[in-house]
Amino acid sequence: MVALVALAAAPARAETTIGLEVLTVNGTHAEQAGSVPLNGIAPLLELRQRFHSVDVTLEGIPSTGGRGYLVTPTGYPHPLTNFSLFNALAHYSLGPTGRYWVGGGITVINQETSLLSPPLAAASRVTGGRYEALAYLPSGRIGTVELRAAFMPAMHGSVSYQFGSYPVPPGADSEIAEATDLTAEYLWQLRGVALGAGVRSINYTAHFVTPATLADRNTFFGALLEARFRVAR
Repeated sequence: MVALVALAAAPARAETTIGLEVLTVNGTHAEQAGSVPLNGIAPLLELRQRFHSVDVTLEGIPSTGGRGYLVTPTGYPHPLTNFSLFNALAHYSLGPTGRYWVGGGITVINQETSLLSPPLAAASRVTGGRYEALAYLPSGRIGTVELRAAFMPAMHGSVSYQFGSYPVPPGADSEIAEATDLTAEYLWQLRGVALGAGVRSINYTAHFVTPATLADRNTFFGALLEARFRVAR
């Protein structure tokens, strides 16, 4: 989700905003056994504090359930995944206009995928650096085109297996993952609130470290709607 709103030809100002983004999910979940469509709706929450030419942002997606089934080689149905995301980021303005920004921070991705049938599941968590470039281009009297490209080149973690809340063999396997996150949004700045609409694409791929095989791949492209409320200046 876009982290801030730039005012046309004016320096950034100190302010605090709370945002809610609703994202449609249309894509694919793939593993070594095969792939299955991903369809659904995910909310993303944001808290942002701007300090003139610097901003700090916390954002995340709470756990959401997937729909569909993946057929394993043994013929058992494979219910899809629950997913959550957390980002902690800082951005710095390149120049006095507040139109172009760069930044980075950390990201945490949690995923739980049912195996055969609940409550047997594989649970994974990966963490790593996230690096972003952003542009906020004025369009009309109250509009802004907001563009973001984010890259997570090396996230590390592990996947474990559990029955309900109890771990089961074979224990934990190390994972390494990478992801890209692209957003294009048009935002209308009104009094005390900004309303946005656009598109977002995420591509996430994880591999086991030993042996170096595919753990899972999630790709999707979807529409987004956003409301961002200014709570302090």
